[in-house]
Amino acid sequence: MSRHHRRKQRFKLSSFYVWHRYMGVSAAIFVLIVAITGLLLNHTEDFQFDSEHISSDWVLDWYGIRAPDTMQTFLAGDRYVTLMGEHLYLNRREIEGNFSQLVGAVAFKEAFIVAMTHSILLLTPRGELIEQLQDKDGVPANIKQIGIDANSAVIVKAGHDYYQPDADFIDWKKADKEISGISWATPSLLEPRLKTALQNHYRGEVLPVERVILDLHSGRFFGWLGPWLFDAAAILLILLALSGGWIWLKRRR
Repeated sequence: MSRHHRRKQRFKLSSFYVWHRYMGVSAAIFVLIVAITGLLLNHTEDFQFDSEHISSDWVLDWYGIRAPDTMQTFLAGDRYVTLMGEHLYLNRREIEGNFSQLVGAVAFKEAFIVAMTHSILLLTPRGELIEQLQDKDGVPANIKQIGIDANSAVIVKAGHDYYQPDADFIDWKKADKEISGISWATPSLLEPRLKTALQNHYRGEVLPVERVILDLHSGRFFGWLGPWLFDAAAILLILLALSGGWIWLKRRR
């Protein structure tokens, strides 16, 4: 083999090595993201990524997650009962479960009585759910209002009739339509600082950590262009493996 030919081969090999190096550097950041997120996804249950939620404002803003601007609020005694989406709060305390169609709330003895269209919730002053009573438990259907009458007893309006429960809220009896002196629960404006706190809490309960890791792993976190970038990185890795093998073979010879 002539000296000129050997020099030409070395030049080609050197150029190929440079391209190999640039491809490796270009793909490195994507390899790190895929590797790290892959490791995390393998231990989702260990770190409880499926139950933990993102609270970072910029991540939530990136995903376009907003708290509802409209919410239903009733002032029961000195506490606010608020329904935001399917989340129900007693002041800042979230009540366990998903709820809809809040009708009203009243303070009764040492508890709070919250009326939904088809259920009644009994809450402690700390926001703990004592019991949720539904139609099958004897609660009147299609509740429209809840209030306290002149005798300090709970009364609800369901359809065109009025009902009052016994002391255990098990037996509901139809009341006299002419009953007077009822203080009905009426919608209230939520105190601004409490409203902001609930909106922040609502946003922090929407996006699981696992979802963000999955989106980083696939590239979807970076928008519509992300998956294409990760596809390009995968092609670079394939070329990197092929070029690395080719360089090794050439050097062996």
